[in-house]
Amino acid sequence: MLSSIDQFLLKSHSLQHLNMSNNNIGDINGNDFSSLVKLKYMDLSHNELESLPENQFHRMINIIYLNLAGNKLANLNSLKGIDGLQTLIVSDNVITMLPAFLMKNPYHLKHVEFAGIPFACTCDIIPLQHWILTDTKTYIDPQLPYQCKSPAIRKNLGITEFTLDCRLHLEFYIIPSVSGLIVIGVIICVAYKYRWRIHYKCWTLCCQRRYQRYIDNDDDADINSDDEEDVDAPYEAPIMRRRYHAYVAYHKDNEAWINDQLIANIEDGPERFRLCLKERGDIPAGHYILNAICHGIQQSRKTIAVLSENFMDDGWCHYQLHFAKMRMVIDKADVLILVQIGEIPDCKKTLLLRQLLCYKEVLKWPEDLVGQELFWNQLKMKLRKPVRVDHRFDEDR
Repeated sequence: MLSSIDQFLLKSHSLQHLNMSNNNIGDINGNDFSSLVKLKYMDLSHNELESLPENQFHRMINIIYLNLAGNKLANLNSLKGIDGLQTLIVSDNVITMLPAFLMKNPYHLKHVEFAGIPFACTCDIIPLQHWILTDTKTYIDPQLPYQCKSPAIRKNLGITEFTLDCRLHLEFYIIPSVSGLIVIGVIICVAYKYRWRIHYKCWTLCCQRRYQRYIDNDDDADINSDDEEDVDAPYEAPIMRRRYHAYVAYHKDNEAWINDQLIANIEDGPERFRLCLKERGDIPAGHYILNAICHGIQQSRKTIAVLSENFMDDGWCHYQLHFAKMRMVIDKADVLILVQIGEIPDCKKTLLLRQLLCYKEVLKWPEDLVGQELFWNQLKMKLRKPVRVDHRFDEDR
């Protein structure tokens, strides 16, 4: 610190020349030279200065010569604000680049020395190279070694003696960056457009996997052993035993038809078909509705989708139909039966239903008695193939 000469400096209001070179000065504070308002020439060269306080020269408005050579300065930011500076010597410091405000020459610099600074021969030095070659107002001594170190050949070169194609170097980064931004933008737009479908697919896939593991470990779902194989369906053994022959997906407005027709003709008969009805309480309570639906479909051999105009308008019905289709894909078996009540306008047929209608037949509910008898025979025939429902669960009912 300069505390030992503080009193001298405070009394030197009219001092114009100050030489403090070769004094091993390691640090100065912001008030050391605040009183030297008339100082014009200042030499702090060959000391141990690593930094200068901010606004150190802010009040020294008359300074025109500053020598900071032979120090350890890492930056020259504190020089910003010296409007009248004409000569600047910063040779042999550890700064790696002259600040831009010096190269723009707003201070009417007439002489600059910066030899011995460890510049690197990269595109960052192009502004300095351009300044040296084009600035006619500032004198730079050509006898001093203004060099930079080339990272390619590891050799010092004169700052004005090498060329770099920095435009190509810039394009190398800009083109991939712009292309990447375009690709990311397209992905974001597509994801936003189909955000609900993506959310729906992710949810159903997670639910399917979670409940498949649950059912595989469920004590209520037995696996046939070799001595329990059903001779009527040898291709299906060993396979998971199911509680029900069919899960019924329907709209609440068709509940009367379910109770009066479907249950009366399918469950109340000698073949003892068992239906899984969510509203009847066949699915355990206390589960989230989507999980309960998935559980009911997995516990049933097949799924009967009772299609109607109201069915198409109901989101939960659409979920059930989609779960049934996913089970077809995962099990690689025809486990979906389509039943239609009434007419469904083409405008209300969803994309999923149109896909299913391309390769599956629909059993339409007729009004005449003969047609209804044929309807029940066809439905029972579809439920029989394959028949592997564990009737031991009947004891629980």
